[in-house]
Amino acid sequence: MVKSATKSSALRFLLESAVISAAFLFCACDAINGGWEVDGGGYIKYKINDSEDYTIELGPKDVEIPYVHNSHHYFLVQTQDNASDRGDKFSIMVNRPSLGSNPVIEQYSWFQTEHSPHGIIFTDKSSFKFDEMDSDSIWTANLDFYAQDCRSGKCDDSKPKLHITGRFRYWIPEDYR
Repeated sequence: MVKSATKSSALRFLLESAVISAAFLFCACDAINGGWEVDGGGYIKYKINDSEDYTIELGPKDVEIPYVHNSHHYFLVQTQDNASDRGDKFSIMVNRPSLGSNPVIEQYSWFQTEHSPHGIIFTDKSSFKFDEMDSDSIWTANLDFYAQDCRSGKCDDSKPKLHITGRFRYWIPEDYR
């Protein structure tokens, strides 16, 4: 009778261990099958005038890659209102992007910091430097922008421009590839 109880306990232990192991395996596989690399999205990490680092996360629909799930030739980033705790937002457009330094389109490119009005990102001194443009998976670039300072509630051209530097990284959603 003792032998039977020991066998039963051993079998229960093995069964419970197998169930727990399977649960961990499914959780691990779920993480592999999700995230930016599959679902799309990414981030912009940036500094303003050599400040601390800030990050805005990008959703799958925050970036338009030329000819990927659309028929246009421009690259566009538009961050969402709730993407930054500070109230920062970007709108960045590049016409016919290529590897290397690309000018932004001033009419569609602006930066908003701490819920201020939109400050123009100036074309003459700013660049979006792509170093990876894999049309079916990932795009990365360095940011080097100069924008109007609108932090006082109005844009003031007499103030020094904000210097925004950082890194952009975006994975194209798997469904768009």
